Amino acid sequence: MTLAAGLEERFTTHEGKALRYLIGGSGPPILLCHGFIGSAENFTDWFQALLPRRTVVVPDLPGFGHSDPLIGGHTATSLARAALSAAADAGIDRFDLGGLCLGAPVALALQRARPAAVHRLVLHTPLLAPWLVRRRFHVQAGVMLSRPVYPLIVWLGHQRVTSDLYKRLMVEGDGVDPQQVEANFANQLRASPRAAREWLRDGLRRDDLAQVRGSGHRVLILVAPEDRIVNVQRVARAVAGVAGVELAVVAEGGHAWNDAMIAHQGELLAAFLDDLPLPLRAAESAAA
Repeated sequence: MTLAAGLEERFTTHEGKALRYLIGGSGPPILLCHGFIGSAENFTDWFQALLPRRTVVVPDLPGFGHSDPLIGGHTATSLARAALSAAADAGIDRFDLGGLCLGAPVALALQRARPAAVHRLVLHTPLLAPWLVRRRFHVQAGVMLSRPVYPLIVWLGHQRVTSDLYKRLMVEGDGVDPQQVEANFANQLRASPRAAREWLRDGLRRDDLAQVRGSGHRVLILVAPEDRIVNVQRVARAVAGVAGVELAVVAEGGHAWNDAMIAHQGELLAAFLDDLPLPLRAAESAAA
């Protein structure tokens, strides 16, 4: 995929293994953690809003994109250490922080490791606690990640027809941006099966809700009502009335992004990072 204008690709090492990251933009830094079996390119649709406002640093987490897997386990904590290696190589020591889907537990592990370094948080369709993830997804994951079944799941995930059908029916829904579909499948082919299994198992067991509620930092949580993984209604109740936490329900989409959702969340990101009130339609949706 061609890099967005203003971004540079860099490589460093973490625990002796290659670690790729993108850097670009201007202003205070923001460190981003991509979603499950993703890469730095997961955030391509955010760059238009971010690059004029922030110096963006976004790694391919170990085992994904063009970064080597770790020798040890792939947990939110170990992946957070890798993200900090990218930040150190980029020369940033204080930053805003973003996490997408399963990248949210990584971002929150990073905040625990370096609380003084983090200014504000942006969490998109985040996995915050087991009870905030839909039960049917827990059931799916339990079956697919079991040792007898997982090799077949990896093989099926490398077949374009079955992969697209599963994601459309069980995860993403319809209307997903076609470029994102292509990028996601390419990332899926590159992902380490071991890293993917370990990361998902770990992420579905973590409970970071108390940290989000009590961090004292400004937090923007972006969700969509048709999300087939995150239970949006429970998330809304869990953060209702918490000082500093803003929930925006982007009515146009689900767990994956369509064109309308991309445009709307760009407005939300810009307002949040510029310390402006969220656009009225987001505030109305969040209050509904």
